[in-house]
Amino acid sequence: MERSTPPHWSLETKRWAILGIFLVLGGLIYYARSALAWLVIAALLAYLLQPMVNWLDDHKMPRAMAALLALFLAVGIIFIIPAILFPLLLSQFSQLFRNVLEASLRGLELFNTWMLESRIISLWGFKIDMSGIIDEIGKWVNVDNGGIYVPTTQDILNYVQQGIAAAAGLIGSLSGFLTSLLARTISLAFSIFLLFFYTFYITLDGHKLKPWAKSLIKPEFLPEISELGYRINRVWHAFFRGQLMLSLVIGTLTLVIGLLIGLPSALALAIIAGVMEAVPTIGPIIAAVPAVILALAQGSSALPVSNLTFALITLIAYVLIQQIENAIIVPRIMGNALELHPMIVLVGVVIGASFAGILGIFLAAPTLASLKIIFHYAHAKILDVDPFPISLDEEQTQTKRPRGPSIKERWMRFRQRLSLMTQTTTSQDN
Repeated sequence: MERSTPPHWSLETKRWAILGIFLVLGGLIYYARSALAWLVIAALLAYLLQPMVNWLDDHKMPRAMAALLALFLAVGIIFIIPAILFPLLLSQFSQLFRNVLEASLRGLELFNTWMLESRIISLWGFKIDMSGIIDEIGKWVNVDNGGIYVPTTQDILNYVQQGIAAAAGLIGSLSGFLTSLLARTISLAFSIFLLFFYTFYITLDGHKLKPWAKSLIKPEFLPEISELGYRINRVWHAFFRGQLMLSLVIGTLTLVIGLLIGLPSALALAIIAGVMEAVPTIGPIIAAVPAVILALAQGSSALPVSNLTFALITLIAYVLIQQIENAIIVPRIMGNALELHPMIVLVGVVIGASFAGILGIFLAAPTLASLKIIFHYAHAKILDVDPFPISLDEEQTQTKRPRGPSIKERWMRFRQRLSLMTQTTTSQDN
């Protein structure tokens, strides 16, 4: 018996079906939002491990074993290497903490001296009376004729007694705090355990997602959808590769310059600069703040300049590093994969932080770049124009700026000229 052709859905039925699918997906995401961050992290780890697993799979290693090996290597990189470097990092950041504390105390002393003595400031021959401003500040910081208020011994004893009384009241709630802490610790350990399982299974079966997704698309749409996926994949590939390289390059450059100018706790500040590269736009500014504070409070161990001058030198050094990064390092490492205005990235960082905290801040730039590509595709389809008239590789070839000869080519040309000059001189002597 010949099978009859099933009836097609009407346009209205299709719309309702699409709406229902989006509602179900939205509900699942909403109710699973507590575990969604761990699933996103697992997907990112699997995305990074996929090339290694594919390579091992192509070389006849069972895919499950390849996924386990890649996962163990990732765990080693994430946990073992920091554990080996822990003593050095602990000493560096302990020194940084002491330096910041000393800088804060020194700042209070300077502020106290300024409040007492700097009523009139001489600037380029002009005298400015600051008495009114200082008196207003004194009302806020409890400054009298003797300077900033320093408590007496009896006051300190009273504070200690009050602290003991307050601590006695907290002992009753200590058991509840410990119970909550234990529950959070167990929850965190269980989440990390699930993270490994998520990563393993996504890595194991991740190669099946692409054929499955293609099976859902009509054949006539496959070329442009494949180009869309290729462009989005390029964004994320360039982001992760570029982020790692940027952190290493900026951290190393900050360390070298910090050692040259005699910046206190140069290694710790370099690590902070490298880590803050993961925060778009505002990360480098945050990394420069402790460096300038330490430079202003402690001065340089290598340059014979005043603390204020050294703070300006440090600030200029950080600004110079960022200019080198924006003009030379970023274009060479990331290319034009993340062509986004800094204002858009900053807005994305704020929105990402409100939705997903640190993870949202870190993924703000590639997510916005991916949405930009999707918006361009949708906009072109709405206007009935070809979204990708040429492929991405051809587009990059056409828009690529002409580059001059490399250093190696310049050296070879110089050697040829030198050899030619030597031959000419020898022939003239003969």
